Amino acid sequence: MYISSYLTLNTALSGVEAAQEQLDTTGQNITNANTPGYEQQVVNLVEAPSLPIAGSGADGAMQLGTGVNAQSITNVGDPYLDAAWRQQNASSGNANTTQTYLQQIQVALNEPSANGISAQLATFWSDWNSLADSPNSPAAQQAVVQQGQAVAKAFNTLSSQLNGASPGTPMDPSNTSLVNPANSASILGQVNSQYTATMEGPTGAGASGGTLYNDAYNIASLNYSIMQAKAAGQSPNDLIDQRNAALDNLSKLGNTQVQNNSDGSVTVYFGGVTGTALINDPVGIRPGGTVPPGDNFGSFGSGGTTPASGWAAAWQSQFSSAAGAATSAATLATTVGGTLGALIGLAGYSSNGFGDLGTPSFAAGVTDYAAPTPATQLGTIGTVSASLDQVASNLASEVNNPTVTGTTTKLTLNAPFFTASGGGAITAASLSVSSTLANAVTTGITPQAVSSSTPAGGNTQGTNNVQVSSLATAAPASNASDNDVALDEAANAGGVADTSYQAFVQQVGSLAQGANTQQATATALQTQITNQRTSVEGVDLSQEMANLINEQQSYQASAKVMNAFSTVMNSLMTLVGQ
Repeated sequence: MYISSYLTLNTALSGVEAAQEQLDTTGQNITNANTPGYEQQVVNLVEAPSLPIAGSGADGAMQLGTGVNAQSITNVGDPYLDAAWRQQNASSGNANTTQTYLQQIQVALNEPSANGISAQLATFWSDWNSLADSPNSPAAQQAVVQQGQAVAKAFNTLSSQLNGASPGTPMDPSNTSLVNPANSASILGQVNSQYTATMEGPTGAGASGGTLYNDAYNIASLNYSIMQAKAAGQSPNDLIDQRNAALDNLSKLGNTQVQNNSDGSVTVYFGGVTGTALINDPVGIRPGGTVPPGDNFGSFGSGGTTPASGWAAAWQSQFSSAAGAATSAATLATTVGGTLGALIGLAGYSSNGFGDLGTPSFAAGVTDYAAPTPATQLGTIGTVSASLDQVASNLASEVNNPTVTGTTTKLTLNAPFFTASGGGAITAASLSVSSTLANAVTTGITPQAVSSSTPAGGNTQGTNNVQVSSLATAAPASNASDNDVALDEAANAGGVADTSYQAFVQQVGSLAQGANTQQATATALQTQITNQRTSVEGVDLSQEMANLINEQQSYQASAKVMNAFSTVMNSLMTLVGQ
């Protein structure tokens, strides 16, 4: 069999071309060493088809090598490390979000400080003691009432900072029950606003919705572009890097599971929703239809008239199923994961959806928010608010039900000291000083003595010779008083209201400390898995420089073979020419 002399030249040329491909790829790696999301690329070399030698044995057993081919250039990605990193990224997003809002709650307490509720209560009890010393003093009477008002305002302010909500601005003139979701600067209002900004559906063409929709749209678009590139025989490595970065961003929002498909696309399940993918693998490259194919975000139901679709329908259904099973907000938050899980854990949820300020609905490119309704399952903010309400209730009960000092004899106040503004149960938001008392004290209240000889219809309190408070009764006579009510109120220092408030502060402190610990742990684990991922998928400049030297030597070796072949052929042609 005749073998061309130029086979040696072709073999050496294949080595030069392969080495050149490696040099170019190494240069690409070095250039992008610090590019976020960039994965190291490698050239996959394969043996070039060998040349059988006829008559060399049974079935042409002898073959002659013809060099090397650069078959493809691929990213050095590890799907297991990617999955582990994204899972930890969701945990970090959850921990960071929870810590941020719990720190705000702790700051709102303003404890210990001269303006905190603890200091306000201490002054309140001290003013009662001063009144007991000077029951006829208008200044002492006014000091008690004014400090009571200061205490009530401190409770009102803290409650407003936690979960206060303004009525909001109707977004749909035809339906005044729909209000602007960003309806207050309270911590709960901020949580709701962040949730809505994340979950908002498409408001226009392209990636023009909330953070979740935009990430999903970008991933689906890159899916489509990668499939097109692979079908055309092109290398979509840069597009894959972009998609990986988008998947990383998505994983911060919630638990993200990625399924790699043979056509180069990915199917993505998100937020604990099973059975319905956020991003579907399109069947082949189809003209027309949804753009990009694979985008399955869908749409939320609107006002009970427009049915939900796609992943959004499954997301809404998840709330209803959780409520039906009496799943706690904390448990659902773990299922969802990420920032969205943290928001659910903070705000709670109802059977219809997120939070205890209402249920989001999306129609005609506008995000609406239903009128406020209580959460079926309270989140952390709701639980903290309920604890604060209990402290306010304890305070009112303690002050409104005095006894004769040192006894269990009840003294019925003519008008409760603390009442609920607007009526109803006393809460931290509604706690106020009786307007009747506040008005009376401005003109001064005359103390009185009540005894068994009090005329019929008088306030005997069911006791004999009991001195009652100048702030407690209308005065049927102008008699001096030892002010037993004031003495009893002053003795409340360190009582039920104080101890329940201290327990409330400890509750918030424990929550904040737990969030700090969780955040620190999540950050440490995130750093660890990031380092592992980078060591495998990232660019190691030292290794790349070593590769560069090897590839240069391979290039030079192949080039020398070509040069030697050229020298031999030139010499041969010279001899033949002679």
